[in-house]
Amino acid sequence: FRQYDEHSGVGIHYVRNDEFWCAGHFPDNPIMPGVLQVEALAQTACFIVMARQGYNDGKSMGYFTTMERIKFTHMVRPGDVLELHVELLMQKMSLHKFHGTAYVDGVPVADATFTAILQHKDN
Repeated sequence: FRQYDEHSGVGIHYVRNDEFWCAGHFPDNPIMPGVLQVEALAQTACFIVMARQGYNDGKSMGYFTTMERIKFTHMVRPGDVLELHVELLMQKMSLHKFHGTAYVDGVPVADATFTAILQHKDN
């Protein structure tokens, strides 16, 4: 993570050519699946909430509840660096709503609004 505060954060993901999806998505033309781009945004969001609320006990987990307004505007390939900007829009108890945009070289490549719930793994 490059930075975060109580309401926003910026994560970094270095897209490597040895990631599991490279061989099949697509052969000889690897493109990072969009669902993994959204997952990277969600992991950035969960880190912000967990760090903000002190959930560092290893027993809490973030789970998607909705994904909406998802757009992919450019392809992401091995060698790219994803810069993941996430903002907390709303929190109601353990439900959190976020907006996230992923960038490569300053160009937006993915954009999504999503909600997640943070719960102990035992529940």
